[in-house]
Amino acid sequence: MKKLIAILLVALMLCATLASCGVGSDLETVQNNGKLVVGVTVYPPMDYLDENGEWTGFDAELAQMFAESLGVKCQIVIITWSNKVAELNSNAIDLVWNGMTASDELGEQIDFSVSYAKNAQVAVVKKGSTLTKDDVKTAKIAVENGSAGASVAEKDIKATNVQKVTAQVDALTEVIAGTSDVAIVDVTMAENIVGKGEYGDLQILDGAVYGEEVFAVGLRKDSDLKEKLDAFLKEKYEDGTLKKLAEKYNVSLNVDALK
Repeated sequence: MKKLIAILLVALMLCATLASCGVGSDLETVQNNGKLVVGVTVYPPMDYLDENGEWTGFDAELAQMFAESLGVKCQIVIITWSNKVAELNSNAIDLVWNGMTASDELGEQIDFSVSYAKNAQVAVVKKGSTLTKDDVKTAKIAVENGSAGASVAEKDIKATNVQKVTAQVDALTEVIAGTSDVAIVDVTMAENIVGKGEYGDLQILDGAVYGEEVFAVGLRKDSDLKEKLDAFLKEKYEDGTLKKLAEKYNVSLNVDALK
């Protein structure tokens, strides 16, 4: 019995030591694993698959560059947007890099990088729709679950009929199918794909623009990747890389935060 008690005491002391010293920083873990795991959704122009099935987009290119700066590979994985905090805090991913709005509410659960882009929410309807901005409140609205669009629909518009779907592109598909009248999505996405290709029958509703937002990368609380990431983003602004990407993907930079 005494021997068992002694073993248990040693085990408890070891656990306490590991808890106080930590079991390795995020940066060390990424470098030891040889990869940076980035969580995204399919969100053109930020993260999407090209004709060869390879990840591309404003955020995807930046994430790949950041991984290279750390001397590791970039592994981009699709996550369910409403589960982004759980994915991050369970260490399933290292970063959320997907045109994510840096809200105060979300900031209570995770940390953000320096903001790098601006955004807002817009209403998207079918071409020929007779809906006006004033009609949106009582229309059937589709939003991405856990998104800024969902927050706008519920808190700002105070909509009476909100359908939550997995991704922003799914919200647009709801409108195309006629199962929803309106989709509330990021203007960054809408300006890039609405009226084109499979979204050719859609249009941004005149005057239906909501709020001002900024994009940032999501990290675990107190992650030591933040210092590296902030320095990287500012460096890429200073050397012109961000400007070139912004022009390529039609993204509005948050210049004041990057200076």
